[in-house]
Amino acid sequence: MTEQPAVSLQRPSFVVTGATGGIGEAIATQLSERGVRVLVGARTPERGEAAVDRIRSRVSDADLEVVAGDLSLMRDVRALAYRIIDSTPRLDGLILNAAEARSDLVLTDEGIETNFATNHLAGFLLAHLLLPVLRSGGPARIIAVSSSVHSRVKMVDLTSVVTGAPLTPDSYQTSKLLNILFVKELARRLQGRPITANVADPGFVRTNLGRYATGGRRMLLTATRPMQSSPEHAAATPVYLATSADVAGASGGYYLDRHQRELTGLATDAKLARRLWAVSAQALVSRGLATLNEVIAFGA
Repeated sequence: MTEQPAVSLQRPSFVVTGATGGIGEAIATQLSERGVRVLVGARTPERGEAAVDRIRSRVSDADLEVVAGDLSLMRDVRALAYRIIDSTPRLDGLILNAAEARSDLVLTDEGIETNFATNHLAGFLLAHLLLPVLRSGGPARIIAVSSSVHSRVKMVDLTSVVTGAPLTPDSYQTSKLLNILFVKELARRLQGRPITANVADPGFVRTNLGRYATGGRRMLLTATRPMQSSPEHAAATPVYLATSADVAGASGGYYLDRHQRELTGLATDAKLARRLWAVSAQALVSRGLATLNEVIAFGA
């Protein structure tokens, strides 16, 4: 195991995925301001180090470590998890922020639709692999960053996802619904353990997530840019869920502007949440990307 300075071991430690820009970098910065050691999730080491330099320009004593990997690829998720386990004997939290918003069908070389792989399956696998260090130091928190666009989804067919078919009818919006369903089922499975799981809605934010948008969607994002909030404002709710004593025992909630909000529609469907869990496990095990023992770590 990699030796860590004594001061690092005394600080709470959080993993933030997708922390090289936008909301993720703002989350990492605000956690650093609170004395948290942050493992900066990055697609590449170079992007991670650039983000570290920017954060340290604002928080000079920030305790940061880059953990790099392409979260659309489950082999990279696995390598990233092993790197975290090797460097961090105790993990106080995991913030699942990384996301893609592909409007066209793009399969990874592991045969999984990119939005589903990055926005949902990576977090599902990472949580399972990091469970030993998440529970080793007592209370821990898992936060998934979702979006209000989940409410636009009126139908989900998970049957074909394992074969590489896209989430329908809108892959990104559906993946944000899956974030909520994952956390709901995770919170149920975590009952009786000192780990909580909650969802943060960052609001309508200026980020580069819409870089793949085309046509009318790109025009809409451009036209509404003045109404989009800053990443710094959007980071407040995930950071609140990660650090506030007010939500120390809360689990399974959906939060916007640091207040819990009621969910409606498919986001409340417990049966769909359990089905998603089974489909996610099947997608991993059937491709040899996880073992059965790994995907039953949270029980049934």
